[in-house]
Amino acid sequence: MTKPESTISPFQYNPGSSPEVVTYLQGIKGGETDNSYLLVGANNSSGPNPVGLAYQGPLDAAQSNGVSGSGRWSIVSIPERFEAAGTSVYGPDRLPGVDRVNYVGAFTRDTEGSPNPFDPAVVGFTYAGRSDGSTIRGWNAIQGITKSRQRATYTFVHSVDGGLAVGNADEADRDGRTGYFSLKSTAFLVDLQSGQQSFIRFPGDRNPLVTHTAYGIWQNNKRFYTIAGGSGSVLDSKDDKLAIGDGYLIDYDSITGRFFNYQTFSYNNEQDGADLITHFEGIYRDDDGAYHLPATSVDLNGDEELAIASVATIERDRSGAFKEAAEWNTLDIMKSGTDIESVFSTANSIYADQVVGFANYPDGDGSVEPLSFVVDLS
Repeated sequence: MTKPESTISPFQYNPGSSPEVVTYLQGIKGGETDNSYLLVGANNSSGPNPVGLAYQGPLDAAQSNGVSGSGRWSIVSIPERFEAAGTSVYGPDRLPGVDRVNYVGAFTRDTEGSPNPFDPAVVGFTYAGRSDGSTIRGWNAIQGITKSRQRATYTFVHSVDGGLAVGNADEADRDGRTGYFSLKSTAFLVDLQSGQQSFIRFPGDRNPLVTHTAYGIWQNNKRFYTIAGGSGSVLDSKDDKLAIGDGYLIDYDSITGRFFNYQTFSYNNEQDGADLITHFEGIYRDDDGAYHLPATSVDLNGDEELAIASVATIERDRSGAFKEAAEWNTLDIMKSGTDIESVFSTANSIYADQVVGFANYPDGDGSVEPLSFVVDLS
């Protein structure tokens, strides 16, 4: 469990503290100097007109008129030529040189009618350039291809590391069974230099009732990468109950194109007996070779809404495969300066000991106050 005093919530960019603005922190990497970090996200990320954000600096408790931290915030917007309604930045990566970054994410579009493959609602992007998004030629649109070989109506590029990015191509924004992720989703890999996309290959891929998301990628060395995300399936096409929902890890050989060492993980190694759908939202590998996965576990089959934020730590065995059991650290997220605990939390990204995510705090009248958070696990 995390200590309440290790949490900063809100950590936001909301000048004037407008009640109409909600900051979503979606990605984190190390900064250019010691004890500094690069955060990305968006204001009102889940809406039709998100405003992309980046923050560089220390993760401290400084607050001034709705703006958190003593570092520098930037509004990151995709150029006008893409005709975007809004920008949401999901993942950063620091590049060699001064103020050089990769960003990935998605931009929304105002469609003329119902979204379709030729008039998509959400399109992914990659970016290389200055951290404020001002390198105009650094932006590229990514429209994913689904397993049915159709252009995606919704494309999300979630994570980038070492020149490769992962994301999802979807026929729908979110599935009616889950309300959380699509059961018709196609996980893909994209090379930022060439723009080439490829499907991430999983065991049992030919089962139409199984889906995978790809939310995190980590470069282990020049050749090998590890990808994290979630899997989901239903019992049959007429059953509304999700039977499986696990986080997973899979390795990728960038020379041969082979995917291997696939392993799934359930929240708390299923010791609680709860019917939870677990999803890995990102990935970080420490200097000892252990992987740390920010996770969200959701009760999709129960009567009450439940979302638990946690971090899973996973090591490899002597053969190089992932150990089957993870070490789980559940995050108790508290609103700063209060004793109010979040009732619905997501852990979105991790770097070193720092986790960013999203919380919902009860306000006493039956509603909740949504706020972002930063947690220090050290």
